[in-house]
Amino acid sequence: MITEERKRALLNSIEKLEAYQELQNLMGRTVAAVNFRQPEKILENFALDREDVSLEFADEGVFEGKEGVTAVVKEIIAKPPKKGEMVDMQLTTPMIEVAGDGNTAEALWWCPGAGAVVSEKAEPQAIWAWGMLAADFIKEKDQWKIWHLHYFRYIKCFYEKGWVEDTTMIHRPNLPMHPLAKPSTYHNPYSPNSVRDGLPACPRPYETYQGTGWMLNRDKTR
Repeated sequence: MITEERKRALLNSIEKLEAYQELQNLMGRTVAAVNFRQPEKILENFALDREDVSLEFADEGVFEGKEGVTAVVKEIIAKPPKKGEMVDMQLTTPMIEVAGDGNTAEALWWCPGAGAVVSEKAEPQAIWAWGMLAADFIKEKDQWKIWHLHYFRYIKCFYEKGWVEDTTMIHRPNLPMHPLAKPSTYHNPYSPNSVRDGLPACPRPYETYQGTGWMLNRDKTR
């Protein structure tokens, strides 16, 4: 005989598997919209009706609320594409934890990427652009939305020089680059003069949402 407790546990497992797939697709659509400069497609995936929605992008600062998130997305993504330009971010190694109560989720992806930058005075130049995407998701009306998103930039450099020789694109003053930005909470890209820090952290199983602190948690034993 299958008990009610067993039925609930089975239903919970099925719902988590479904959420895992939905979250993968949601982030996949978001990154595809980044690659092809579609800011509106990106913004429709955020929980913009929530006052504490946020996006932190490398060392550009933290953008909060609908106005802030919209501003940084349009600042970075909405520029018209140029001939020879390319942005190609990928998603790998998904680490997704859906809360026991099923209302939120925490997730981390590694994001290897490449691209080509264009200037008026030179031919397109190939670059590497690698980082990690950490996110909190929230379920609104049975639909998952991005609640808090943090892009941790790891390397951004010219292809021919590599990340050891070229650190010009990642080491800027840790100051907000936009009037709506708050200072970055964390920006520590690769440097030949430092030891890597094991952040962002991988999400761990949890019952209910407790805050974004998991992304910067150095305790690997919890």
